[in-house]
Amino acid sequence: GGILYGNPLYHDQSDGGPGCFHVGPACDESRAAFARYAAATAKRYAGKGIIWEIWNEPNIGFWRPRPNVGDYCKLVAAAARAIRSADPQAYIVGACTAEIDLQFISDMGRLGALAHLNAVTVHPYRASAPETAAADYRRVRAIIERHSSGRDIPIVSGEWGYSTDQPGISPEVQAAYVVRQGLANLAADVPLSLWYTWHNGTDGPSPKAWDLNMGLVALKGEPKPAYHAARTLCEALKGYRYIRRLALPSNGDYALLFRKGEETALAVWTTGEPHA
Repeated sequence: GGILYGNPLYHDQSDGGPGCFHVGPACDESRAAFARYAAATAKRYAGKGIIWEIWNEPNIGFWRPRPNVGDYCKLVAAAARAIRSADPQAYIVGACTAEIDLQFISDMGRLGALAHLNAVTVHPYRASAPETAAADYRRVRAIIERHSSGRDIPIVSGEWGYSTDQPGISPEVQAAYVVRQGLANLAADVPLSLWYTWHNGTDGPSPKAWDLNMGLVALKGEPKPAYHAARTLCEALKGYRYIRRLALPSNGDYALLFRKGEETALAVWTTGEPHA
């Protein structure tokens, strides 16, 4: 994946000035330019199974000088139409909110932007354990159902990780969370999870930088415990399809059923104290 934050040839009056790339197209000229770029890119990669996500975290400082859900929705409409003119089968996602911004997503629904999307993406960063996102997903799903006119629009976990710079997140806890995040998302009917990030930050080896210590591998590529946990999960469940979460006496205990042909597998863990 890649992120595009703007083009210095196109500057809206409100965008922060020359040289400012973290801006959102907020006038007809810049929206049209972005749509042309989107169409050209979609035409080049048509048929290759690309998922197109429109902008990144427009609800925070990546849309300057301040977030504007109305302008973002106009961009979604223009870019989505342009992408589908080049590739009618294109899969387009949006919202891309930093954390789960219910107000921003609700406003998108009210303004009709969900009609242009195949899925709603969120970045569910939090200090709490991965399983706590399920309640937020239910709230997002209620918003989608209210504004989607009966269309099935899934939720995608488009970016989410835990940094070993966070309080309480040791390398071993990070390893557990990379596994539990993907599995808990499946249990919450979120079919795709993208972990942030593959590699510890390259801005320096600082042990005290939140966004530089989220990788599965360390600064020089050395595998961290999280890497081994993710690899084990992928190898253990390769070829299996998620079926359902089994009911257990405690809501903090999880047992997820997977199937591959006639074979079954269980992924089991607890959010509480370890027990038999």
